Amino acid sequence: MVKSKEMPAYDDFAWFYNRYWSQEFHSAAFPILERIWLPRLKAGARVLDVCCGTGYLAGLLTERGYRVTGIDESEPMVAFARENVPSAEFHVARASEFKLPGRFDGAVSTFDSLNHLIGARSLQAAFQRIAAVLRPGVPFAFDILTPEAYQTHWGENFALVRDDHVLVITGASYDFRSRLARCTLTMFRLMKGRWQRSDVVVEEQAYEPSEIDAALERADFADTACYDARDLGLAGQLGEGRTFYVATKR
Repeated sequence: MVKSKEMPAYDDFAWFYNRYWSQEFHSAAFPILERIWLPRLKAGARVLDVCCGTGYLAGLLTERGYRVTGIDESEPMVAFARENVPSAEFHVARASEFKLPGRFDGAVSTFDSLNHLIGARSLQAAFQRIAAVLRPGVPFAFDILTPEAYQTHWGENFALVRDDHVLVITGASYDFRSRLARCTLTMFRLMKGRWQRSDVVVEEQAYEPSEIDAALERADFADTACYDARDLGLAGQLGEGRTFYVATKR
């Protein structure tokens, strides 16, 4: 994701994300993880949540007894995560660059977070970093968007109007050659009696299945299973062009 250089703008994005998006997605996606990933984790497993956002998934996992460590490159997102799930551990770090001590019994990355890594090298680096902190034989689950998703309703114009805040999504575009998608989020919040505006440009990279498979293989993952999100019951726009993967650290 391309962050605004004005940090207050990204603070606002984290606020809207925490309030509206993460719960909606994971309410539909978590039952899928319960089918394809959680049965492979041992009780009390140490789990890495990559691009953890504001911690909604980490909360669901800690409620089930897992020991969760989350990473996200957004300081405002991590601040919300620490507030939302005080029993978990969170770090501000890029998925393609992080280092953590010890080894984990599983890893997960959801809500097309890996599409915010622009370029195959960044995706490869993230997979390698994740593999480096996993015990042999443990599962890494993630969902990712293929080009199909960006040719449907991704980033379509949208407006949310409330008494003290407004969110508008505009300017969605997709470049078929670079497979880069962009849209603009314009946010208004009533703060101390004054309306404040901030803008964030969201940029995502569409990845072909062959690129994902190759990156996983080079990062020392094997026995990869992939599932069309719609076949797993993720209906509507959330399921369009989305694929769930479960790969095993060699």
